Amino acid sequence: MEQIIAKAVRYCLYLLGQKNYTSQQLRDKLQRKKYPAAAITATLAKLSSWHYLDDDIFTETYVRGRLRFKPRGQQLILRELQLKGISKELAQAKIAKVMQAEKLDELGLAEKALRRKLSSYQQAPAEKGAQRARNYLLRQGFSYEITDKLVKCYWGEKANRRKAEIIRHKGRNKVQYETKY
Repeated sequence: MEQIIAKAVRYCLYLLGQKNYTSQQLRDKLQRKKYPAAAITATLAKLSSWHYLDDDIFTETYVRGRLRFKPRGQQLILRELQLKGISKELAQAKIAKVMQAEKLDELGLAEKALRRKLSSYQQAPAEKGAQRARNYLLRQGFSYEITDKLVKCYWGEKANRRKAEIIRHKGRNKVQYETKY
């Protein structure tokens, strides 16, 4: 049994050298390799005791990366983490903690995501561009309320011949909308 555990540990260390994994992901990989349940449990315990495997740190790192480099909505990040075997409570807590620590709000993230695609959506007819933008933001996991605010800001105000202006506060990522006549 010790040889099986040692082999499983080597395999997990190899995998962890490539990228980070949750304990559930490693458990699944070991099960696919047909390791016995006792060896899997012992291997994961050993890796946790060596601090190679920590779902808290994985979750926080994953959320930070998602929010910084590929802005996604809280709903999508939560769903992705649950697919990786992270509990809903832990995922929600880490998302809230990271957003508070980074001083982010979902509206600002949605705007950042939309700006990447904005030029192509604005080239289309107004109604079609607005629908494409709305669908894109919803696919990125942003709530309908947030999506609707941004679409109205960029497309809805034009129909009413009003100009919407986005005002950024210094040092904050908070977006405030004002309508000027």
